[in-house]
Amino acid sequence: MIKILVVEDDQQIAASLEIRFKANGYITFAANDAVQAARLAVQNKPDLIILDISIPGGSGLTLAEKFHELPETQGVPIIFLTASKDPQLREKATNLNVAGLFEKPYDIEELLATVKYLLKESTRPLLDSSSIQKRQTSGPKKVLIIEDDSNIAMALALRLQAAGYDTTLAFDAVLGLSAAIRTVPDVVLLDISMPAGNGLTLAEKIQKLIPQPPPIIFLTASKQPGLRLKAEQLGAAAFFEKPYEAEELVAAVHQVVRKERKEEGTTLCTA
Repeated sequence: MIKILVVEDDQQIAASLEIRFKANGYITFAANDAVQAARLAVQNKPDLIILDISIPGGSGLTLAEKFHELPETQGVPIIFLTASKDPQLREKATNLNVAGLFEKPYDIEELLATVKYLLKESTRPLLDSSSIQKRQTSGPKKVLIIEDDSNIAMALALRLQAAGYDTTLAFDAVLGLSAAIRTVPDVVLLDISMPAGNGLTLAEKIQKLIPQPPPIIFLTASKQPGLRLKAEQLGAAAFFEKPYEAEELVAAVHQVVRKERKEEGTTLCTA
């Protein structure tokens, strides 16, 4: 049976999470402070950890570092929960390579979907060949938009949906990485400057964690010299400076998708 450790000092939230996880067939253990959490983790060897960043007896960030070091929890996916809006806190969470970060109040269904995906994939590479083939051949193409400006993100999503794409939005680097793993996008639109880390670093993480990573189109309002070159070195499918023409960006997405389809057809013909 799959085991989940819930580390949350708010007993009502912890109880609610346990009820939902048990209803989905998981075994759960709950701790309300860092000391109890470490003890339960060693005793029960969980398959996934839900960890509130602010807990008695130590911070969730410090506890996450300990979980990375303990033999019983090395490699176990960690999902952070937080009520904080502190960007430095989120950046620290990103540097810990957590599997996800959810701000309170969060969407419980989205949290459950992330948990199910991470548990399903925890014993194998994040994406297997069948998942990648499914991404390439079935249904509308999926575009992940990682952009901290919600107005820009929503406008892009509406344009792309009108063009026949499925879209997913993420507003910072932590959620962007989680969404890239969870949704298996065909194309990523990635803002370079955002909370909790920059887009160039996030692109490196996506390319490292996904065996066949999706093409990335970079967006930026920065005039910093060298950004385009850095993006190109990361294999950028395209690079747009803000303000850009929305029609040109959508056309670039079309071009990337056509190129992927052509390469897929060539691979199938030579197989």
